[in-house]
Amino acid sequence: MKKEVYFLINSLDVDRGGLTKACIQQANLSADLGYETNILTFNYNGEYSELIGKVRQRYNVKNKVKIHNMYDYFRNEYSINKKDIAIDQLIRNTDILEKVVNKDAYRVYDDGIYRNYITYRNNGSVKGVDYFDDSRYRIKSEFFTPEGYSGKISYMDIITNKPRQMVFKNSKGMSYLSKWINHETGLANRIVLFKDNEIMKVLKNDKELKIYFIEQLILKNENPILVSDARNTDEIMANVKNIKAKKIIRLHSNHISAPFDHSSEVAPTVKYALDNLDKIDCLAVLTNQQKEDITRRFKYNEKVVCIPHGIDITAKTNIFGKPKVGNDIVVVSRLVSLKQVNHIIEAVALIVKEKPDLRIKIYGSGDQEKNIKALIKKKHLETNIILMGYANNINEVYENALFSIVTSKTEGFSLSILESMANGTPVIAYNFNYGPNEIIVNNEDGRIIEKNNVKVLSETILELSNNRDLVSHMSKNALKNIENKFSKKQIKNMWHLFLNEI
Repeated sequence: MKKEVYFLINSLDVDRGGLTKACIQQANLSADLGYETNILTFNYNGEYSELIGKVRQRYNVKNKVKIHNMYDYFRNEYSINKKDIAIDQLIRNTDILEKVVNKDAYRVYDDGIYRNYITYRNNGSVKGVDYFDDSRYRIKSEFFTPEGYSGKISYMDIITNKPRQMVFKNSKGMSYLSKWINHETGLANRIVLFKDNEIMKVLKNDKELKIYFIEQLILKNENPILVSDARNTDEIMANVKNIKAKKIIRLHSNHISAPFDHSSEVAPTVKYALDNLDKIDCLAVLTNQQKEDITRRFKYNEKVVCIPHGIDITAKTNIFGKPKVGNDIVVVSRLVSLKQVNHIIEAVALIVKEKPDLRIKIYGSGDQEKNIKALIKKKHLETNIILMGYANNINEVYENALFSIVTSKTEGFSLSILESMANGTPVIAYNFNYGPNEIIVNNEDGRIIEKNNVKVLSETILELSNNRDLVSHMSKNALKNIENKFSKKQIKNMWHLFLNEI
């Protein structure tokens, strides 16, 4: 029987970072190799029916890749009884309404008493209704799906304003799952699955529910391969009891904490994986350097395998390259502290007087966006550094750039370096673990500089921005390098051999 591969990730959404992209790319590769391929998600999202279509389009998920959500699986509906619940209908007979400023929401009053908070979508369909008692405590919160039915009801603790019980319903109004919640921790301590108004299964917590979901999904498969792509699914996968299942954990980040050297402690998110290598069949990493570091420290040499990301040279470029015509320098990154985008701003401030026409476009979003905007303003670099938001056309961004910059503290591989070079765009990168040293050939197709050295970063930006011939030379070498070492065909062969042997 053909092997079937299941990629585990907690959730999918649009405008996500490298982990989501890497998981989907790997699933597409698996499907191309002829394996029955699945992506499993575990979060509740009553709008998954619409969201998955957007995810497939945004990340080019192949039709052969099946996406299964745990709650949709237990809801077990092949057709949905759609209802039209519009906000206009819901508020038509209410006496007193208050439109919430700058939000798609209303407050509803009954004889002066605040009763409901109603939210709605852009198309006018009702999204949620919160219910309040006479003392303005929230007692119930009801979520409505885009199809118009009540998909989840949370019964609230009136003191903490957090759920004590959740009930999940199908489009026919029947409950298929309920949870008792510890309102202090937010964790489930009893879960009941229903089928046709009868109790089907009682579980202790969410971990048991997720394990049960996987075990039911792979029950009839003779050769299931489970791949945990997110650290919050490692323990779930490791505790699946199906003895036929092969279990692989794929690391996408550094396995140690700051300052990211050999004396550092194991990163909390990765600790379970490294402490439980005896429970899995393989730990897959993206660089040989990380493989060596892990086996040196944790042994299990036979279980650690290195398979990097693969990528195609884009159709608009060719292996011989072409002169770089763009003037912009680009940064494609989540705007979080780990990426140290502020270093780039500080570097530009050191050279802007010498090169006032220097322009850097930053693509991405994150919790540091406000701080980055403030730093740009403080340094008076508004005309030199432009925040572009999330990039949907990543290949076009790179192809039209002169070069790109990566200043991370640490990464597992740096997909952005690979994508930049595959578009013939050299990279200036800090010398962090892991990725730059195994992707970039220093001074030939990019520059690797001392980590956290803003002065050297500024000097390198100035040098490359003033030397278009050097950049064009690096561009051609970058294309050849990626074609020779990281083509999708080569990586696909590595995965094919690995999956056949495991």
